[in-house]
Amino acid sequence: MSMTIDNLRVDHRITVLRDFTDANGITMRGGEGGILRDLGWDQIRMEIRIVIERDSGKVDLIFPLRATTGPRNGHMREYFEIGEDVTPPRVIPTFHDHSQRKMIVPPPEKGPAPLPEKKLGPMKTSEWKTAAQSTDGPDRLEAVEEEMRRAIDHIGVAASIAEMYAHRMRAFQRAGNEARAIASFKLAVDWMGTYAGSATSGGEGAALSLERDEFRAALAREFGYDPTEEK
Repeated sequence: MSMTIDNLRVDHRITVLRDFTDANGITMRGGEGGILRDLGWDQIRMEIRIVIERDSGKVDLIFPLRATTGPRNGHMREYFEIGEDVTPPRVIPTFHDHSQRKMIVPPPEKGPAPLPEKKLGPMKTSEWKTAAQSTDGPDRLEAVEEEMRRAIDHIGVAASIAEMYAHRMRAFQRAGNEARAIASFKLAVDWMGTYAGSATSGGEGAALSLERDEFRAALAREFGYDPTEEK
């Protein structure tokens, strides 16, 4: 599932603001840029991983979680500027008036590659993915939320939980269960609201609120309509 660290978000254009060298000795210069294609958190090695796609190829950057200088959790804005969203559309946007709301049923999802079994407290990362794709259990997965919050100690965890519920929404869409897909939609939007509400300054609040609104709009296009809007 997608992760957010500071202002970084996958499938957005990114520009380096200041020179830096990562843990593997790769140097990036101010003004260089590309598209952020992957953003990861290795809880075993305690590292942040960023993959940037450039015209000359992809560059894989590693930053220790305990770093005190350079790009690191809480300081990514000092080194990276995020630009436009270049996320490939999952579905062709369909517009409906409120009197003819209809949920989009996406095609069956191809089986995902198995995830490595990393132990994170009582649960493994693959169990989080399974929970997101499963149509079993209650609408709100409180135990999964709590494990993710314990394992990922930064405000981006709220956005990651929102993405988990977005995956779960799609699973219910494919199953044709509109009521439960709506419940997952609302939980995803609520968690993105929590993410935006975690801002510690006015500027950050404006940026996170924009991410929240873009997330909700994109999710509504996938769903076919926005179930949080009154009829």
